[in-house]
Amino acid sequence: MPELKEVIISITNRCNYKCRMCDIPFQKSKELTTSQWQKVIRDAYLIGAETIVFSGGEPLLREDIFELISYVKNNSMNCCLTSNGYLIDEECASRLHNSGIDVVNISIEGPPQIHDYLRGRGTFDKAVFALENLRKYKIESTIATMVSRYNYKYLDYIVELAKEYKATTIKFQPFNRIFLSSNCSEGNFFISKREIKRMKDMTKKVTWLCNNYGITTNPRRYLEMMPLYLSRNHFDSSFICNTLWISCPINSQGEIYPCWVLTQKDKLIGNINQDSFLNIWNSQKHRSVVEKIKKDGCPGCMMSCYDENFGRDGLETRIVTNVKRLQKEGAFEYVRRILKRWGRRFKFYNSYRGSPRQAFNRLRGLFKKKKLHKTEIDKEEIDKALKEIALIKKIFEEEIRCLS
Repeated sequence: MPELKEVIISITNRCNYKCRMCDIPFQKSKELTTSQWQKVIRDAYLIGAETIVFSGGEPLLREDIFELISYVKNNSMNCCLTSNGYLIDEECASRLHNSGIDVVNISIEGPPQIHDYLRGRGTFDKAVFALENLRKYKIESTIATMVSRYNYKYLDYIVELAKEYKATTIKFQPFNRIFLSSNCSEGNFFISKREIKRMKDMTKKVTWLCNNYGITTNPRRYLEMMPLYLSRNHFDSSFICNTLWISCPINSQGEIYPCWVLTQKDKLIGNINQDSFLNIWNSQKHRSVVEKIKKDGCPGCMMSCYDENFGRDGLETRIVTNVKRLQKEGAFEYVRRILKRWGRRFKFYNSYRGSPRQAFNRLRGLFKKKKLHKTEIDKEEIDKALKEIALIKKIFEEEIRCLS
């Protein structure tokens, strides 16, 4: 099973915008406390996650967001935050810098008239101002764009904007109905069959511009599939989605589902209010839900957080990201952080799970001759021992890979 890479936390449904393509702010819910999220972050670190992403709603509406970002960094993980940019003035940018944030994603939908139509009057200027402040405090910025019939003609404008404000990455994502509570207005966001060719030409131009400017964007195949998806035609979703293992979404109520799209009641894996993230991720319920999805088949989606399923371009992005981090931190700090992370994990697994030798001994003990005389071997005990061995093996393989 692939290893957990990132945990995407929708930390609040609250938002200071009322965007046309999103009803999340209308979904009121009780939020988890600071200490609960810190426990989730700590568990994510112990499982082996590399990145925590805070989204929403608008995550900057959480008064504890800077504290939580610092907590992520103190646990030797990357931290990203997705924002509409409205609250990122100089003071906010300074606090983000001091918290150690790695990347801030700013949502921009196109030129001023398009962006303001979709998100509200004056919001484009706020987003650009946020990019300026992030650049001033040397915080890496990226641009996130939800593509629809309203803005697909202006995707090249987004690339030029990224170039001007030194954004390193653009994440395009086609409109998805999961952000709307009803189907009454979703049809407004799709394109007609006659517009498919025009959009295909635009995605080709975007790919060329990004390559020319050195800006990272979605895999080529992902961009090529967007016109088919937005025209509600068949698109190739025959790939095997690794999201079920490498990414974990947690909503503001603490509910954990396999992904943002598969949120039916029978897909609920667990709730942070009832159990720890560590136990939920390693639970039999998690495994059974994933196995059922594998058996029944995944309907396919084009959420940008899972775009690596459409290609291997992500490998290049990963290399570039690590090189940038090495340049930013320096070789000594870069290696020191990895060694610190390795040492803390070893200490945890040695004390909490037991050493690898103890785990193997527990498994071996199950098969001693005196136990084989029993009519039935305790399958649950065997599964538990195997699980412990696999978990320990994964963590050491990950750390060795990071150091190599």
